[in-house]
Amino acid sequence: MRLSLALAIAALATPAAALAQTSYSRAAITGVPAPVYVETVPIYVPGHLAVCESRNGDLWDRKAMLDRDKADIDREGRQIAAETAQVNEQMRTLDRTDNVAVDAYNVRSRALNERVDAHNRRVADLNGAAALLNTDAADLSAYCNRIRYVMR
Repeated sequence: MRLSLALAIAALATPAAALAQTSYSRAAITGVPAPVYVETVPIYVPGHLAVCESRNGDLWDRKAMLDRDKADIDREGRQIAAETAQVNEQMRTLDRTDNVAVDAYNVRSRALNERVDAHNRRVADLNGAAALLNTDAADLSAYCNRIRYVMR
């Protein structure tokens, strides 16, 4: 019982002892204080901002070209979908006993498959170009965001 009472008193006395350890500085500020300047205009390293603006403009131009290519690819995809529907309808109504009709269907189906393959290659190329654009944009952002502006 005495041990717990002693611990409780020690715990309560510790903060009071810490408050008693106060020191005061005897230093005095003399003389005229130095002027304080507040920067109000951003200052940047010459050339960096122009580079960032130029590269950013180039990236926007590339994005516009990719958007046009994507629109062309989307339009072609819609045409392929319509042609696929026609070929599927032709197969559904195909007279399988007519060799000429079957051969004509096979030729049309092969041509459609080749067109789909070419379309898929163009989509993959566009996706690669978009990934490259995203990487270049991230690099530009990392570079230009490192520039430290100082307010003057």
